[in-house]
Amino acid sequence: MVHIVICPLHGVSKTLSLNEAEQLIRKLSRPIAETARLIEENIQLAKECKEKVLDNSQIASQGILQNNATVKRLQHPRTVCTNEKCCRVIQEGDETKMEYLSICHDVCYLKGIVQEKLSDPELEYCEAMDPDT
Repeated sequence: MVHIVICPLHGVSKTLSLNEAEQLIRKLSRPIAETARLIEENIQLAKECKEKVLDNSQIASQGILQNNATVKRLQHPRTVCTNEKCCRVIQEGDETKMEYLSICHDVCYLKGIVQEKLSDPELEYCEAMDPDT
């Protein structure tokens, strides 16, 4: 008990800062994965282009094909679900993508949600998930 009494107080702002850092890391995991995937695709395209140029030097003037990605900022957070009525799975080669056909809750400011997180248990409290509405 004496040890607890003599321990210095910790700064609450430091705890909040750690929490904010954790939230940021969770938000960044999906964009980082998407960027890594895009880089891998571009490396593969560059290798294929190199082989074509080595076979036919006239192709070199066309340049190297690249996949580009753009980030579209939404005005409000949205909730989408993986119900078969709301989305469809698209298979492109060995990659599986999800196409969302509808937005379950267009303007969703539910507290405690980490954006871009899949299967967040807090989504249970979103009004779009209420079977009575």
